[in-house]
Amino acid sequence: METLSKETAVRAWFFRGLKDLFFAFRIDSPFSYEPYFNTMGFEMICKAYLLAEKANEYEKLERNQAIYKIDKLARYWGHNIEIMVDEIKKSINDPNFSSVLSENYDGYTGDQFIKIMEAAYFECRYPVPNPIHEKFPIKGHPDMYWEPLCSSGLGKFCFAFTRKVIVYLKKKFNISIPKDEFNKVIIGEAGVRFCNLFFKDVPNDFLV
Repeated sequence: METLSKETAVRAWFFRGLKDLFFAFRIDSPFSYEPYFNTMGFEMICKAYLLAEKANEYEKLERNQAIYKIDKLARYWGHNIEIMVDEIKKSINDPNFSSVLSENYDGYTGDQFIKIMEAAYFECRYPVPNPIHEKFPIKGHPDMYWEPLCSSGLGKFCFAFTRKVIVYLKKKFNISIPKDEFNKVIIGEAGVRFCNLFFKDVPNDFLV
């Protein structure tokens, strides 16, 4: 019987998320596509980790059944980033991971960006009655607001979170991210700039 390993499933979702993050990095549309694709990439990488956690629910199934099971799990998590991140925090249970959520990224914390990204799913596509920026007024200016969706910190938080996921996939599940596959996705001059930011705090030897 042909089955589907957790390594195959996790890497498929991880690299789909990485492609979205790279696309967001390459385009210049801070109010629409850029935050939307950062959010999509972040969601995929959350699901990559959670699929490692839930591997016992699909690894012993026949391959097509496993694919349907994975799809069912992904639909269950939906777009609720806050719930997914909470599940990941409970699974990892390590202050070194939780710190990525409390750190400051150009004026916003990781926890704030989780709520901002959930808003991005709708605001980047539709007119909405209560846009997320209304929760970030500028002190002393009652009719002026910060624009968190176009903050450079959003991409920086996504990068920091993704690096942590890579580390804990290896540490907890012995699932590594192959450097050669990474380099097939992150290419060209934009790829060089992406890697300069992505690997800023962590040497790229945590890829294998």
